[in-house]
Amino acid sequence: MARREPHARTSALEWASAALGLAVLLLVFAVIGADLRRGGATPPAITVEVREVAASGQGFVVVFDAINRGGTAASVEIEGTLSVPGKPSETASATLDYVAAGARVEGGLMFAQDPRQGRLRLRALGYQDP
Repeated sequence: MARREPHARTSALEWASAALGLAVLLLVFAVIGADLRRGGATPPAITVEVREVAASGQGFVVVFDAINRGGTAASVEIEGTLSVPGKPSETASATLDYVAAGARVEGGLMFAQDPRQGRLRLRALGYQDP
């Protein structure tokens, strides 16, 4: 005849771990839901600000922040135009995969000429709905 094992009780530590896991899962769902609600309510409002200019390889890199004060955007195209007196204008672009509502995302644009010697204009060209 087979012996029956006594039924093991669930410890307090297991219950606490399960409760913590449930709380984290509910928090993740709440954050995603809030982001979806905010992101769909308004169109993206992306501004671009220069953070720094530095020498890089055979040119210069302009490090920028794309700041989104509107809804969430994907595939955000950033363009920089550099005009240095006496030299041809340069254009560079970068694509940011995802810029959430209220987020600040860093990127960089490469130029052959020193942007500190001319007029640099940065702007967001377009985006896709995520």
